[in-house]
Amino acid sequence: MPKETSAPRKKYPPEVSKTTVIKGMLRTSLLDSAFHLLMAILLITGLIMDILGPWLGGWLHWMRQIAHGYLGAFFVLIFIVYLAKILYSKKMRTVLTATNYVDFLFYIAFVITGITIASVNSPWITYIPELAEVLAPIASYAPTIHITGTYVWILFSTVFPGGFLHGLASAYLIRHLKKRSKRGIQ
Repeated sequence: MPKETSAPRKKYPPEVSKTTVIKGMLRTSLLDSAFHLLMAILLITGLIMDILGPWLGGWLHWMRQIAHGYLGAFFVLIFIVYLAKILYSKKMRTVLTATNYVDFLFYIAFVITGITIASVNSPWITYIPELAEVLAPIASYAPTIHITGTYVWILFSTVFPGGFLHGLASAYLIRHLKKRSKRGIQ
């Protein structure tokens, strides 16, 4: 009579540390990692500028210019590629929830208002004057929409499973499921 073997029982959700999740995310997709890392940096720098701005003022110039401004411009490029990946990959679309799609609407609003805020005093506007004309009607409202939208998004991401933490969890679970399917475990 053959001896029965039992597989160790998996615990769900798996117990992992933040470093395990980040390492798994980097192995899974550099694009996803860049997207979520930039989103986290932009969220943190934006909150620092908004909360500490009245007291630190000009001391935050480097953060406004480099950490939030240039990384925000890089985020726009990563976000476009990320959206293209979602449109192209059926697997990506099946992993996303309704909350993710609402998050994308927030991100689109952040990108449009961020570009509008930056276009007021940026030298690249001379190379793309059409963009300045298109964004001119919302230029005076853009900072308010950008900041208010951030706080609404934080509230939304706290109440619903969205935002940065959802991105980390999704990447880890995708990686975890990939390992299971490679080993033939169903």
